[in-house]
Amino acid sequence: MKKRYKFLQKHMNEFITTFNSLRGNIWSLNFPVFLFDRDWFRLKKVTLYDLAKELKPDNSQEAPELIQYQQLLKDGHEHLLAIQECWNEFGIEDFHRSLRNSSEWKSKGNNGWTFKKYAELLTGYRNIIENKEIRIPIIILGRNPNEDHQLEWISEEFISELTFAD
Repeated sequence: MKKRYKFLQKHMNEFITTFNSLRGNIWSLNFPVFLFDRDWFRLKKVTLYDLAKELKPDNSQEAPELIQYQQLLKDGHEHLLAIQECWNEFGIEDFHRSLRNSSEWKSKGNNGWTFKKYAELLTGYRNIIENKEIRIPIIILGRNPNEDHQLEWISEEFISELTFAD
């Protein structure tokens, strides 16, 4: 555990119960993920299946229009020529929709929770379970839009190192 977080006794009980319930299970999208709001000491358990609905990942940078635009700029095209080329390839409306979506995510903040991180969580979790290990992801929610969510893994060691809030 990179950073010490404080939990309540009922959280530890939930960690232990969930941890023990996973022994011998086969991988599925019904495996649990914990979301922890430090400000309110609120712990929520969701399934992997529901995680993207509960904590929507920012996929705005994955749009093919923006990927192409960034590549053109990287290749040395001028800003306006890159835009024009993207208009020709994707259409004006689709290109500007991607820009608007990206801008909205930047203005509201994504707490560093991107589609790439979401996909890495899924593949990492699956690899852990398929290797007959038991670790459960817990996402420590950022306290404000500029603070990234932190991903930790609940293991027996994690549980033994827990500190409790007063």
